[in-house]
Amino acid sequence: MEKRLKTSYLIKNFNALDLPTEPSYELACAICDFTDEKHWQPLIEQICENNDLALTVLQRASSGENPTFLLESASKQLFYIKFIAPNWLFQYHHEAEALRLCDNASLPIATPKLIAHGEINNWGYIVTEGLEGQLLSDVYNELTLEEQKSIADQLGRFCLQMHSIPMEKSSVLYKDWQAFIEAQYHNSYARRKRQGLRADFLADFIPYIAHTPYKAPETSNLYLIHSDLHPGNLLVKRSDSGAILSGVIDFGDAIICNEPVFEFTTVGLLIAKGRTEVFQQFLESYLYQIDDKRAFLNSLMTLTLLRHTGNLNYLIEYVPGVKQCTNWPDAEQYLFPLP
Repeated sequence: MEKRLKTSYLIKNFNALDLPTEPSYELACAICDFTDEKHWQPLIEQICENNDLALTVLQRASSGENPTFLLESASKQLFYIKFIAPNWLFQYHHEAEALRLCDNASLPIATPKLIAHGEINNWGYIVTEGLEGQLLSDVYNELTLEEQKSIADQLGRFCLQMHSIPMEKSSVLYKDWQAFIEAQYHNSYARRKRQGLRADFLADFIPYIAHTPYKAPETSNLYLIHSDLHPGNLLVKRSDSGAILSGVIDFGDAIICNEPVFEFTTVGLLIAKGRTEVFQQFLESYLYQIDDKRAFLNSLMTLTLLRHTGNLNYLIEYVPGVKQCTNWPDAEQYLFPLP
């Protein structure tokens, strides 16, 4: 979702039991931003009753784009319920399917167990078991370089296992990668302009992707791609031996495609955060061999510019060194710090 407008004025006497079936973009944003769990509680209680779940509402779990609430059983076990507006209902279908696929696989890091899901007034809802740990984003800057490398090592092994799960084109997650890339070449510039991409980087947008055309892999292999492996979607526990990844959450942007490198972009940008050793550790743990460093870098950079989610201005501010650059070739070395 692109940056939201301030639309709280659209909500008057909010009633979660009467969610609009076809809300406008602005109204959907306003409803999703409405944080008072007391107003959502009647709907959550109805969903729990319909699914024979003896759970009570505690609080809103986060200020994320999708309303997510923390629930508790009588035995104090934690659960989460997430609502997805009709405007982004694909995220509901994608997350439910991705969680089912992960639950049937043996992965080295836990993913949320899907307890119940369905639709009410065209709004999707997903109930999952809570996972142990705290968000990596809350502690990442406190970690030592060795701990960050350990996180990258664990994440690389997780991605390798997840990408090894057998996939089918018949899945709702499947994306014709070549068609997707062609559409992104046509649509990405206009979207980045709407997002207010910094003027010098916007001016270099088309020249970069035209000068370094991306070539899709020639393989029939299919991979389950999370697409959004940043610190806000990873859970971590601290122990005497260091930081341990305890969970991977939020599969709303998950896809199935034949391009595993697409997964690497978010890791390089938001986990490595300019640190060569961290990104190198991820690639080594994934067992990825770089045959042509220049071509690999071009693929990472072009896929970042073409990706259908995210705001590039955030990356310019987030990754050290990028803000001082004036074009994408200069920014490459900071965004994807290859050895």
